[in-house]
Amino acid sequence: MRFPVLAAAAALSAAAFAQETTTTTTTTTTVVTNITTSVVEDVRVETQYAPRKAAIFVVNRTRVPGMDDEVDGVRDRLAAAIAATDAVTVMDSADVDSSFRRWKVTTEAERRGLVDGILSGGSATRVAQMLECDYVVVGTIVRADAISRMQGGKPSKVFTLRMTLKVLDSTGGTVFSMPPWTRQLPILDADGDPLAFYNMLFDTWSEEAGAAVANSAPRWRAPAAVAEPVEFFVTTTVDGVVEALESQTKGVQGELLQELRKVVGGATVEIDGAVVGSAPGQFLATPGTHDFVVRRDWMKPFKGKLKVSKGVRLNVALEMSEEGIAKWGTVEKLRADVARAYAEAAWRRGIKVNVDTQNWRDVGDVPAKITVENVNGN
Repeated sequence: MRFPVLAAAAALSAAAFAQETTTTTTTTTTVVTNITTSVVEDVRVETQYAPRKAAIFVVNRTRVPGMDDEVDGVRDRLAAAIAATDAVTVMDSADVDSSFRRWKVTTEAERRGLVDGILSGGSATRVAQMLECDYVVVGTIVRADAISRMQGGKPSKVFTLRMTLKVLDSTGGTVFSMPPWTRQLPILDADGDPLAFYNMLFDTWSEEAGAAVANSAPRWRAPAAVAEPVEFFVTTTVDGVVEALESQTKGVQGELLQELRKVVGGATVEIDGAVVGSAPGQFLATPGTHDFVVRRDWMKPFKGKLKVSKGVRLNVALEMSEEGIAKWGTVEKLRADVARAYAEAAWRRGIKVNVDTQNWRDVGDVPAKITVENVNGN
């Protein structure tokens, strides 16, 4: 006996994997009442397949003046070229920015750290989680230079552009890597803006990269399921004073609160090789074990693997570095100076703060460690 339903479903699954948009496919299913009777009715069955979504980034590794300002334009051209092929759904740059803000990635430095981490594989999974995408596409401007030459007795310049392109899935694995791309553009009497000539090469690269992505997309691994993120809190023995100060300024919110935090700095928090914000603060990550790094000026960095669960509070006891000991002597003196700087900055903005330092204790000689407290009691 033949089973047309199973054969049709297998064919549809293979076809849907190569498509980007949501597809509704109608098949005819044969319903048999028992093994000896013939067909009694036909049923219309609809099966839907979700689109595969990709976030696109472009990184500049050159030192060409003004090239950083061209990155967004190159990204947009690459996104348009890939979107035109219907290989995957391309995330809009505004949606990417909105998702990063939801995960408290608000500064350019934090975002740059995340994107740089993608190339090493360290933060690809985290970026995919943040953006709720299946794939991360990274184009890199590796080299851009111009060499002056004489051509037919006339001065000219040869502009050279070298690019790479890599696609990673939500597990951090590479699903496609475009061979290094190099093109040259000779220009007679090239007196104009060099970036205008590089942009001609960017146009060519975007089109070819888009075609290469479309060609390879049907062979990419199926998207892996992404776990829902949970909230957890990170603070340090030094930055606990910031929490105490902020408890005295509860009416201060938004940008003003961030201004005051910048005055006293803070501990930089890295998860899986990517900077995700500063402590004290609340963060999001998927449940499970992550590589965890906490850095602060004048302190030795804390590095380790930590298990994240919903509601957990991580209190990191940092040890002073040799430079910190030479400058401050003890952690208590550093904390006192942090409090003074915060209070002065608040006063200049018309905010009164008061913090009791009577119960502070010196933890300068305690090795770096971490205390985990689950506020949910689980």
